[in-house]
Amino acid sequence: MNNPLKIKRTSPLKMMAPLIVFVCIALAWSVYWYIALGTAKQKLATLEASHITLQCNDRSWGGYPFRIHFDCTGAAATLAGNHITADKLRLIGQAWNPNHVIGALFGPVSIDTVKISGDPIRFSYRASGGKLAIASLLAQNQTIRIAGDKQLAVTKTETHIRPSATTDQLDLAIILSGLSTATAKLDSFIITGTLNKERPKQGSFDAESEPSDYLDAFLIVQYLTGLDDTEMNAAQAIVKPLLKSNDNKLPIQIKDQTWYWGPFAIAGSGQ
Repeated sequence: MNNPLKIKRTSPLKMMAPLIVFVCIALAWSVYWYIALGTAKQKLATLEASHITLQCNDRSWGGYPFRIHFDCTGAAATLAGNHITADKLRLIGQAWNPNHVIGALFGPVSIDTVKISGDPIRFSYRASGGKLAIASLLAQNQTIRIAGDKQLAVTKTETHIRPSATTDQLDLAIILSGLSTATAKLDSFIITGTLNKERPKQGSFDAESEPSDYLDAFLIVQYLTGLDDTEMNAAQAIVKPLLKSNDNKLPIQIKDQTWYWGPFAIAGSGQ
């Protein structure tokens, strides 16, 4: 007959079992995280060797236990022929999902002679099978200084790039909202088209644009480019047949290493 007053003794090993399991899982995850960190460092090194020149005043890696976190302060990069600087570049990936990287550029940001200030510029890159699945960018409350004291304010910019379903190119969509200068305001400016997987160059970029109001768009272009009224009138005479033949949309092209919006020369292409 069992004695109800008898004290049941539990093996110390059984008492420690949950702790032992937890420690083993933590050790295994730590090993996995450091392997993932090494892989991330190697991928960045490969990217720097093939596509981008990146210099940092200080580089730091972290994010343990669940993220891979890279910070580059005083960032200076050369990409597709353009010189880019930022106060900080931040890249973040989940340790268990190396195919998705999110990041941010903290301003002020400069792209060649263009200066950009505002909220951090956030971006995302998602891959599948080692290839781009979709890349996106979001920038809010930006002030863009084009030349001297000329400024363009943009409330929101959204950009999406993904492989085309029908060709070997990339589909592109850009939506700019709330544009304004000292002379005009524009509700929206939409760009859609395709581009090659290499950096944009003449013949590799095919896009069309549709501003919410062409008159305001022309006033903004005149303000930013400094064209006089005679030059604007000549350009607008070219615009009318272009709009008629392109379903009321103006093409964006690269010619002789210069970006053109319809007949308007906007900027160099960085080739």
